[in-house]
Amino acid sequence: MIATENNPQMAVEELESQQELLLKWLDNPQVTNEPEQKQAEELLISARFAIKQAEEKRKELTRPLDESKKRIMDMFRPYLDRLNVGVTLLTRALQQYHALKVEEAEAARLAQLAQQAARIAEAKDTGEIIEPLSQSITPATAKSSRSNLGMVTYREDYSIEIVDPNLVPRDLCEPSMTKIRARVKSGITDIPGVLVSKKYISVAKPQGGKV
Repeated sequence: MIATENNPQMAVEELESQQELLLKWLDNPQVTNEPEQKQAEELLISARFAIKQAEEKRKELTRPLDESKKRIMDMFRPYLDRLNVGVTLLTRALQQYHALKVEEAEAARLAQLAQQAARIAEAKDTGEIIEPLSQSITPATAKSSRSNLGMVTYREDYSIEIVDPNLVPRDLCEPSMTKIRARVKSGITDIPGVLVSKKYISVAKPQGGKV
């Protein structure tokens, strides 16, 4: 156990001092023969143990800070939750009202066009000349609204939901790494569009238990 009380710098220095020889060996490890393999395996186990030792000390030193941080966050949470819920409700209400204004403006524009089309159709029978509208008399809904405290902008977006994945075009589908990995593990490594190369993962276990 590293007896350094609450001094992180001393803890690191003591750990480094204890593992000074190991750190030197780790600078440039090489494995070209069986003796070097055995040596590297010993170094790997030692390094894993050193990492575990350092992480345990780090957690010991940071645990009081984490607990203090959690207490402060818990104090602020009810207040922030009320604010965030209010922001969500305000945003939803404003978006719904903006959507309603856009819908009403579009309905007015279509009604205006329909009225103009009816007048043109009627003029064909009477011979009256109807001047086309140079611009819509229905103002477009503003995308930004300024208030005393600032401005709110309404950006057009889309709500998207996949109701039948089988009908989605193939070019919109992403390759599934989970399915590819399962196929490779089944023994099929020749997959179009996929480069499969073999690798090895080393799992180090010290004598008497896990690192």
